[in-house]
Amino acid sequence: MKVFVPNEELDSKIQKLIRSFRKQMDGEVSDQMNKRGVKYRLNFGISLINLREKAKTLPHNLEFADRLWHRTIRETMILATLAVPVDDIPKEMAFEWMEMVDNCELVEQTALNLFSKVQYASDLIDAMLAGNAYKRALAYYTAGWLIRNGNGDHEVQEQVFAAALKENGQDEVFCLYRGITHFVRQMLRIDRNTVEKCRQLIEKYEQLENKNLRWVTMELNDELEYL
Repeated sequence: MKVFVPNEELDSKIQKLIRSFRKQMDGEVSDQMNKRGVKYRLNFGISLINLREKAKTLPHNLEFADRLWHRTIRETMILATLAVPVDDIPKEMAFEWMEMVDNCELVEQTALNLFSKVQYASDLIDAMLAGNAYKRALAYYTAGWLIRNGNGDHEVQEQVFAAALKENGQDEVFCLYRGITHFVRQMLRIDRNTVEKCRQLIEKYEQLENKNLRWVTMELNDELEYL
């Protein structure tokens, strides 16, 4: 765990925040998440809607967000991605946070709230693609949000698409396949050329006859029907 120099004001705010979590705790939700493999050091089971509302009341500065993240509590980590000023977060800090993403909920939340919004997203994606299934899922989600938000870079798209072509479906991390689907769905909306490329990916996945990739192709074929 990262060690911080004591800061009475920020430490007090965080302790008060955690006490408020205890009052809102939903043990059933927490247990269900744990059974699905979404594991944290501590999880109060507070809804994402409530966390987004709570984030509006928090200080938006780097030190506060970094302290929240390194508490490694579900709610503090998600709030950190909402409270950190994305235009100011140093690349080193973003890489440090990226390395700690180890479950599907954090994959989705960090990609949406943070990694798809920083100026050096392409550097992060490059590192993500070289990582484990969770990191690759993070790359697909991040790249997909970049396209969705109109910030997609052609070279990054090509890099991520090439990585998707290499997936063999052997990783039993379902958000990896949701991430691929999210990315390819955004690719389908670019132009006719990318639609044809995506059809080739679908055909390749179908040939592999893997249950995880079969789920991806079913989702994408449904998407194609609406184009």
